[in-house]
Amino acid sequence: MIFIEKHFELILGIIAVTVFIILAARALKKARKIEEEGIMTDAVISRIEEIWDPDTASSSYTTYVRYKDENGQLRESPMSIDTGIEYTEGDKVRIRFLPGDYEMVRIVKDK
Repeated sequence: MIFIEKHFELILGIIAVTVFIILAARALKKARKIEEEGIMTDAVISRIEEIWDPDTASSSYTTYVRYKDENGQLRESPMSIDTGIEYTEGDKVRIRFLPGDYEMVRIVKDK
């Protein structure tokens, strides 16, 4: 019990890093699955949300696209992070998505 009290912050840090690694691995696995099995379709950038972090005094952005799913239903999903391209609302893009799973889509990159 004394060990836990003395190293509480370290233990919390290790737990936080472990959770981060697990979540990052799951996101990468899902991104690969979308690349391999996803349906390709046209989409439009519908909105871009800014998330301000006062601790680091910086912003991050989540870009959303609107598209029709495999059943023709209009959907809105966040794009996965990694493109390095700045978009504006109304831009047309090609995406891939997993049927039945609309939590994340991937931009189709020109090869």
